[in-house]
Formats: sequence, structure tokens, C-alpha cells
Amino acid sequence: MRPAELLYEFDEDRWLAALEWHALRCAADALTPQQQEAWRHWLLDDDNRRVYAACAQLYRDAQGLEDARTVARISAAHAHQSTPSLWQPLRWTLASAVLAVCAASAVLLRSEARPKPVAITAEHAPDTPSIYRTAARQTRRVRLGDGSTVVLGARTVLEVTFTAQWRALDLKRGEVWFDVVHRSHWPFVVTAGAERIRDLGTAFVVDRESGRTEVTVTQGQVEVSLSGMPRGPRLGGVVLKRIRLRRGERLVAGARIAGKIRHVSPRLALGWTRGRLEFVDEPLGVIAENLSRYSRSPISVSPAAASLHLTTLVLSHHIPAWLNGLNPVLPVVVVRNNRGACVRLNASVITHQDNACHAP
Repeated sequence: MRPAELLYEFDEDRWLAALEWHALRCAADALTPQQQEAWRHWLLDDDNRRVYAACAQLYRDAQGLEDARTVARISAAHAHQSTPSLWQPLRWTLASAVLAVCAASAVLLRSEARPKPVAITAEHAPDTPSIYRTAARQTRRVRLGDGSTVVLGARTVLEVTFTAQWRALDLKRGEVWFDVVHRSHWPFVVTAGAERIRDLGTAFVVDRESGRTEVTVTQGQVEVSLSGMPRGPRLGGVVLKRIRLRRGERLVAGARIAGKIRHVSPRLALGWTRGRLEFVDEPLGVIAENLSRYSRSPISVSPAAASLHLTTLVLSHHIPAWLNGLNPVLPVVVVRNNRGACVRLNASVITHQDNACHAP
């Protein structure tokens, strides 16, 4: 590899993947069949092969630095050069850095129970999806075959498909907290409607309900690809916009919502896993949809009242009491029948908008 290729075509993710593969191949006695398949697939990319070869060469160069005779020969060769090379000192510096990273990675891999990097269990055989569901008022914690953990909120459906190339998860509806075991050579991608969320070393929450998708990062960062946004690059005629979110950032997007980011507390974002449903300046319609998952009976809101904003804390086991206390806070009335609860505007503030509750 020429110096310019290394310096000006540097791809951080590709180099990290190459370093991880090199450390794994050095540390492990033998790769598992799944790891071998993932390794062969990764090498199909020409740039991956080029970067891996450079990584391996730098590792060999760095190992040579520990040999005093090699260092002496290098010094002698430099003494006979009429024009000093600017690339050689940089090359040895990079080689030393690569050796340190590879050595640290090898120690880490040896200290773990192998094989972890691409551990596909029988439950997650290639191309075989697993579907996880929860009922109303139920949460569920699941440990996936790669070591990642997911916590499903109430009334949630999550489809998981692991192959040697991808960890693909499709959130059909509901809310999930993903605590991901990051592997740069084995992407972890969550699809929620038109949005795609890719792990970058992360824990994050995805909430999908009624055409609205909410992504909140509780640790690390993620990359969100949004389709249908008014701005952004086009891919196959579809507008696609990529946004990188960091810890404490929340993105709300949907067919009628331009992607907007705001800062939230990670503690607040995970409150629902402990039975604490916290909302900060959220529309009443959105709050009702979330509460309906944890309520014994559905909660609906009239279109006229749905846009009222509210900051509130609701304990999942005390939703009826929260509804009883809603009237002093907002100009609404709560009407109950055998189909559930209906929240609508007071008669004194009726507008031209639809003030009837529709079936949730």
C-alpha cells in the first residue's frame, strides 16, 4: 500500500474491523464455522482485503521493532540514504500503534469465553427469524444469541434475523431498549417502519407507534437513516437522510414529521422499564398511545384534544388515578364506557375540530 492510500483513504470503521479480525485470528485457536463464513464474506470486498493486508503488514513491521538486529539493519539502511524518507518514521509509528492495539485486543479476546464475536445459536440459525411478543401491561427481557440484550415494552412485536453477514431486527410495533454487543464486522441494524437504526457501539430505545418513530440513545451513538425527508441524498429515487445521534439525544420522525432532535435524560428514556412512564412536553395523543399499552382498557383522545402538550409522570399501575387527575391540569373531560376511556375537550373550549373519540 502506498503512503497516500493509507493517509488519505483512511476508513475508521474498516480499519477497526480489520484490527478486530486480525486480533481474533491471532488469539483464537480456530475460528468457528460461523466465524469462518463471516470472515470469507468480509474478504469479498476489495477494500477490506487491502486494509487487512496493510494491517497485517504493519503488525509484522511492529513485531520486527522488538528484534534488535532488525532495528540495527533499519538504522544502517537509513544511514546510507542520501535523501531521508518522510514516510518511514510515520510507518514505524503506525506499526507500533497497530501492535499495541492488536496486542490489547488479543489479550481481551483470550480473556473471554470463546467463541463470542460471531456466536449464532440454534435459536438464531442463519436466515431463520425469531419473533418476540408482549401482551398489554407486560415487559420482557431477552438475551439474544450474539450476547446483546433487548427489553420489550408492552404490546410490542420484534422480529430478529441473524445471519453471518447481518444482525437484522424489525420492530413491527411497540417499544424496545437495545443493549448491543458491538461488532464492527457484524452490523446490528434495527428497522422501524421507514427508518433504519445502525448500532455504533450503543444502547438505545426505539418507540414505534401510529406512523411515528422515536429513537433515543442511552449510551454510545447510532446512525439513523430516514426516508421520505424533504432534504438529503437520493438513493433509487427515494430521499434518504442519515443522522448520527449521541447519548442523551432523541430523534422523532414519521411520514408527517420532519426529523427533529432534542436532548433528553437517559434515565427518563428508560423509565418505562421500571414502570415509570415519563413525558416531557409531549402531545396528549402520543401520551395516550403509550399509556394504552400498560392500561387494562384502551385510552383514546379526540383530534381536538390530541395536540395539547403535557409534562407528566405516570406510574404504570396507577393509570386510572392519573386519568382522574387530568381535568384540573388540562381543559379536558374523561368519559368512560365499556370500550375504554375517552379524553376530549371541555364543552367550554369546543373548537371547529373533531372532538369525538374514535376507536383506538
